[in-house]
Amino acid sequence: MTDIDSSNHMVKPALSKSADVINRHGTDAEKYTLAHSLFGTEDVLPMWVADQDLCTPAFVIDALKSRLEHPILGYTSASAQVYQAIIDWQARHHYHITQAHIVFTHNVANGFYMAVQAFTRPGDAVLVQTPVYPPFLQAPIVHQRRLVSVPLVLSHSPQPRYHIDFEEFEQTIVQQNVKLFLFCHPQNPSGRVWLKDELERIAAICLRHKVLVVSDEIHSDLLYPGHTHIPMASLSPAIAANTVTLNSPGKTFNLGGLHIGYALLANPQHKAAYSQVTQGNAINNLNVFAYVALQAAYSAQGFTWKQQRLSEFANNINQVIAFFAEHFPTVNVMRPEASFLIWLDFSALFNEQSALKNWLVQHAKLGLNDGQTFGHESGQGFMRLNIAVPTATLNEALQRLQKAKLGLTLRFTASEN
Repeated sequence: MTDIDSSNHMVKPALSKSADVINRHGTDAEKYTLAHSLFGTEDVLPMWVADQDLCTPAFVIDALKSRLEHPILGYTSASAQVYQAIIDWQARHHYHITQAHIVFTHNVANGFYMAVQAFTRPGDAVLVQTPVYPPFLQAPIVHQRRLVSVPLVLSHSPQPRYHIDFEEFEQTIVQQNVKLFLFCHPQNPSGRVWLKDELERIAAICLRHKVLVVSDEIHSDLLYPGHTHIPMASLSPAIAANTVTLNSPGKTFNLGGLHIGYALLANPQHKAAYSQVTQGNAINNLNVFAYVALQAAYSAQGFTWKQQRLSEFANNINQVIAFFAEHFPTVNVMRPEASFLIWLDFSALFNEQSALKNWLVQHAKLGLNDGQTFGHESGQGFMRLNIAVPTATLNEALQRLQKAKLGLTLRFTASEN
């Protein structure tokens, strides 16, 4: 392990082991450059936006370096090998597609913004389930659609976990005349992996009421033992024809800055409508480095590599859960079944979101995602923590929480007196 620079808790990026703390300052990393505007100070350990403070795989970097050895970086189209890499990768999840299914986007969020444009009209109702990744809430509103929310149901036995109220789901679709359902699968921020029977019930309801499903499956490669990702479109030909699947290697392989995304559409009419919007936004392909990185990531080497990275994430998750059980037992920690994000429920400690945010920023010196950005009511009392960090960074974060606990205890003691 390298020494930590006490001035910024980082080291020079001389080494490339996943355990090393890598200095991202000077790289325009969003996680760090936006700290002041989001938290009012730069003196926070940023553990919010869902990218990793861990190395992008060396074999992907090597592929990019190899491409840079050619002196021309001109216009580039997707090769047959790039399409085949996507086809083979989806087959690992038992979703069998062809090149004709694939339309490139610049990321998954960009993909569902365009889906809202392609498949609805101003005033149409677009359904989401809260809490959910904030762009789900923004895309319908930006395009003058009606945002309709059906909150997920939180149960606490035997451990915190979200469920779907299918009766409310269907009633809302009928009452609001919903046209499009933006589905987060696996779920973000909770890391919930949806089961086959749940997917079949969602699909049946949407087919019955002619609601198109847009399934964001960007976290589908980041599953922990005991959980299996089932692509919505893999359930049946009829469901595939009523589903737009969005995906990207960006989260799994830490490639967010390359803006890689793609949509999978089995229905030719839907593909034509979607392609019309992508072309209307001048999004017809990816950049040269995105193609190279995608092909390198979606390989046998990439599959082996991501299993090791998942093991590192699992260790971090276990450490966080053990820490809160010991030091903050009233904080409900939702163990993610997928992803490197942990959904934390502080509602037993704080009645007001502003007090929670102030404590985390001013006392714990941590920058987390505000739960209310995932849905005002559903996110009340919650924060999202990104654990895709080196061990030293996670230890630092937990130490800061432990130190901040003293001030929290004193505050409660004073109020009781």
